[in-house]
Amino acid sequence: MDNGLIEQIKHRLPITEVLSTYITLEPSGTQFKARCPFHNEKTASFSVSPERGLYYCFGCGAKGDVINFVQQFEGLDFKGTLKVLADRAGIVMTTQNTKVEPTDSVFAAMEAATKKYQDVLKHAPDALQYLFKRGLTQESIDQFRIGYAPIEWRTLAGGLDETSAGYYERAGLIKKTEKGYYDRFRGRIIFPMMDGSGRVVAFSGRIFPEVTKDGEQSPKYLNSPETEIFHKSRVLFGFDKAKGPIKKHNFAILVEGQMDLVLSHQAGFKNTIATSGTAVSESVVGDPSAHLSVLARLTPNIFLAFDGDAAGQKALERAALVALSLGMNPKVVALPEGMDPADFFSGRSDSVGAERSEAWKELLKNSEHFILHTLHAIQKTVTSAHQLKLALRTRLFPFLARVSSAVERQVYLNTIAAESSIGIKEVTDEFNGFMATATVPAPTGTISGITKQALPISHTERFIALSELFPGELMAHHMETLSTFRFDDRSIMLTPLTDEQRERVLAAVEKEYALFSVEQREEVMGELVQTIIAQFLEQLRFEYAMKMNEAKQQRDEEMELHYLALLQKLHQRRHGS
Repeated sequence: MDNGLIEQIKHRLPITEVLSTYITLEPSGTQFKARCPFHNEKTASFSVSPERGLYYCFGCGAKGDVINFVQQFEGLDFKGTLKVLADRAGIVMTTQNTKVEPTDSVFAAMEAATKKYQDVLKHAPDALQYLFKRGLTQESIDQFRIGYAPIEWRTLAGGLDETSAGYYERAGLIKKTEKGYYDRFRGRIIFPMMDGSGRVVAFSGRIFPEVTKDGEQSPKYLNSPETEIFHKSRVLFGFDKAKGPIKKHNFAILVEGQMDLVLSHQAGFKNTIATSGTAVSESVVGDPSAHLSVLARLTPNIFLAFDGDAAGQKALERAALVALSLGMNPKVVALPEGMDPADFFSGRSDSVGAERSEAWKELLKNSEHFILHTLHAIQKTVTSAHQLKLALRTRLFPFLARVSSAVERQVYLNTIAAESSIGIKEVTDEFNGFMATATVPAPTGTISGITKQALPISHTERFIALSELFPGELMAHHMETLSTFRFDDRSIMLTPLTDEQRERVLAAVEKEYALFSVEQREEVMGELVQTIIAQFLEQLRFEYAMKMNEAKQQRDEEMELHYLALLQKLHQRRHGS
């Protein structure tokens, strides 16, 4: 039954229209090109064919139609993907046009519980008054579907038959004992957590009142356990509402708590998401469906607005470590002492209304990159060069090691040297010594949840394989273009495939392009030529920048000017000026 719905979606939503809301597409002949969102690359190797309704990445092999793209990009399951696209296309999903999935009843249980708790809140004046006192409006309460679980054992469990109770138990809403089922959430304000398609997958419950009827205190927050529809590393609170604004503004604000998130949105900062009730650890780096991996595909820019207490600082460091490992640019928002974002936007702040929003914008504007923030924090606590070196090794280098760009790392090392009593050579030696002894896990490349081959096919390998498999006049022309390309007496090396490469590459490339027409294969070859040249020039740019920096450190002005001139010439060549 899904086939009819899929065809409707594809008919109403051209692939370029959908993909352009996630990535920047540039016209290239009859197709479009972009930088692939599924692996790190500096030159565009991601190709989209409007005529065929398909995309393909020459770098990592990611391919498919509009359904595959949204599923891969947002880390959703198949039905969640259909919901996102159907909503966008104005198509109503029904039992007649969609296939029944085993998890449908679990999602239905979460939806029913959400509506129940929303209804209970309407008749819980104390809980409502608490939310209003914290600064929430009724509009925000409704928008985030906030509810209340009363101090009762069987608000949900009481009216369920055995089959329904099984679904509620699978959803993590009720527990089973010898005496029967009872509710997991009791005496708590309920914040529903949604996946990227807007389906409720979990709850985070804040205790209210603080003390139960029998006088016992419970944990301040209680979160749903992991279930078949909820994985803590794959959901960020508020992401379903924030993903559009995040893409629009090209940055995200990450906070800790539910109140931080809701009050931020209420103040107009709708590109805010929260970690509350989820898991942020380095283990998510290799998971393309993990929440921060999905976020990194939307934007590389993230502002971390965490509490200043010890727990908040630990959460800040965990988030920064993951962000750096994903190639993101984490900046730290310096909140007033003893204040979290919820305090800032609520009545506990000295400023009011629009003043708070302007003050928040100023805090964002003055935020420092996490590396610089950590350096400045270290400088406030050390009194000698020895203490500084030790602190750099233990508190800063573990994060600097995650910065993927060697040029960017060198910039930070230069800054450390400039702002301390340690020379650049000594700082660099200290860092290199750390790298030689430390175990720094490298991100594991994955595409669509499937681990990539240990040796993916490079652009050059693909080009050579195509020229061997499908020889022709234009193929020879493309080969000549590459073999005769020169810059500063440097040329592109096109070495024949080794036996190992031929075994690994030829069959795969032949299978990929067997159904392509001659014209389509020649168009692919033309795109590969441009990509290989762009990569070659980028490698030269990196090499020249490093050598110019070395000459500057050695105070060799002649060589510094030589490489500066080459970089300027290279810039003109790359940009056609």
